[in-house]
Amino acid sequence: MENQPLFFLKDYKLFWGLQKEIFDLKIQSFNKKYNFIICAEHNHVYTIGRNSKFPNFLMFYNTYKKIPILKVDRGGDVTYHGPGQLVVYFILDLFLFNYDINFLLRFIENVIIYILLKYQIIGFRIINQAGIWVICHNDLKKIGSIGLKIRHYITMHGFSLNIKNNLNYYNYIRPCGLKKYGITSLYTENNFYFYINIKSLLKNILSYFFNLLI
Repeated sequence: MENQPLFFLKDYKLFWGLQKEIFDLKIQSFNKKYNFIICAEHNHVYTIGRNSKFPNFLMFYNTYKKIPILKVDRGGDVTYHGPGQLVVYFILDLFLFNYDINFLLRFIENVIIYILLKYQIIGFRIINQAGIWVICHNDLKKIGSIGLKIRHYITMHGFSLNIKNNLNYYNYIRPCGLKKYGITSLYTENNFYFYINIKSLLKNILSYFFNLLI
């Protein structure tokens, strides 16, 4: 039985198409005033980033072979999206971040870390490893992933954060190309009833961080 959705389940292709529409419009209009954040939760899908290698699919049997595999235009390697995972897309003008991609990446990492802190989970970044990590039973595990596309100083795609998703789906890939590190979720780390206040929490955190930029 699937968990109650965080937001509402939607097909990945639908949101990818929506992002591309907004992204293209922003490039054509050169409009810095309107920027967009889209929060979603997807049906099961594996996505392959620009840096991906197919050997990072370890096996593909039983029900897993029925899951769509999409080659997408974000950075990064192969990953999984599905019910119980929060995905946040940023379609923004980089002028908000002084046209500095590293400033944007640190901003996204801090948003994820702040969410984790609200649930008494210590998350941290690792140099040269995109995403957010935690220590779980003395093991290093990834809890949040980041993948972006930037063209003409406009961004799209964003981050995913494992809330209460089925982590078994990661067993069939090397997520983000990782060979020796595992994957975890908020529920695994803190066993909380995740969908009670995640919506309002996310809204407040994003509002807080973006007000810092203005």
